[in-house]
Amino acid sequence: MSYLHKLLLIVFAGLLFIAGCAKTPAGPDYQKEISIYGYLWGDEPLTAEKAILVTYLQPLDADYSIDKAAIRNAAVTITEIGSGVVTELKDSPKPGYYFNENLIIKPKTTYELRINVDGRTVTAQTTVPPELKLTTVLKSDSINQVYYEGLAQEKPIFVECESPDQIILVDMYCNEPLENAEYINPFFGQKKPQDIQEYEGEPNGEPRHIFAPVKFAELISVDYPGKFVVDWYSSMLVFLGANSLQVLAIDDNYHKFITTKDYPQFTSGIKGGVGVFGSVYGKTYKLNVKKR
Repeated sequence: MSYLHKLLLIVFAGLLFIAGCAKTPAGPDYQKEISIYGYLWGDEPLTAEKAILVTYLQPLDADYSIDKAAIRNAAVTITEIGSGVVTELKDSPKPGYYFNENLIIKPKTTYELRINVDGRTVTAQTTVPPELKLTTVLKSDSINQVYYEGLAQEKPIFVECESPDQIILVDMYCNEPLENAEYINPFFGQKKPQDIQEYEGEPNGEPRHIFAPVKFAELISVDYPGKFVVDWYSSMLVFLGANSLQVLAIDDNYHKFITTKDYPQFTSGIKGGVGVFGSVYGKTYKLNVKKR
C-alpha cells in the first residue's frame, strides 16, 4: 500500500467511523452506508497497492476493523468516459480491496467508478489532473539522505504544469513510530513527543502530518524568476528520521476531502454512498532527515 493510500485511509476510516456513529444534531445518525475510499494515479496502473477500498459503515458499538467492514464479491467497474471502455476490478487478497493492474490511468481523462452489491449501486467520477513534471536532485526511487539545514534551498523541486489554476498538494508525513519520533527543534528542553496525542493530536494529524494545497501559478520565488518551484518544503519538517514528501496535482474530489471541515466524506464525489474517489498526478520522495 502506498504512503498516500495509508495516510488517507487512516483519516478516512476515522471520519467514516465518526459519521457512522454521530448522534448529534450537527451530524447524521448511523446508517449502513456503503463507503468508498480510493484514488487513481495518473500514468500508473491500478495495482493491488493502489486498490479501491469498499466497506460498510460500522455502528458505534461495533469493534471497528477493515476486515469486518469489508464488502466482498462486489461487482466493481471503472469506465473511461469518452471511449466507453469498461474495466472490471477484481478482489485483492485483502478483503474489500478492488484493483486491476491492466488499467493504466490516463491524465486529463474522466473515469466513472460503479459498484453494485446487495441490490444497491454506488457511483463516482473523477477527472485525472494533467501531467505534473517535477525536476529535482531528490530521487523518487530510493531514500534520500538529507540534512535539515538549508534543505529545500539546496534541493528545490521545480514544477511544470499546463494549468495555472491546478491545485498542487505539498504533503509531509513522518514515518517514525512514536517511540522513535524526535523533534528537529526541541522546545522547552523537550526532544520527543510525550504521547500519540501530541504526535498527531490535531484533526489533520499535525505535527506528524503537515500539508499545503496551493495553485500552480502561486509557486513562485524571488530566487528563481520565471520558474515555478517548491523551495520551502523543509519548513514542513518537524521530526528527524524517516519522512515522506509528496508533490501532487490533485483533482476536485481529493481537494474537497482534505479541505472540507465538517463531514468531507459526504462532499467528495460519491453518489449513493459516502467516501472519496479522487485522482492525483505526482511523485513521492522518501527522506531520511538528519542535522549537521
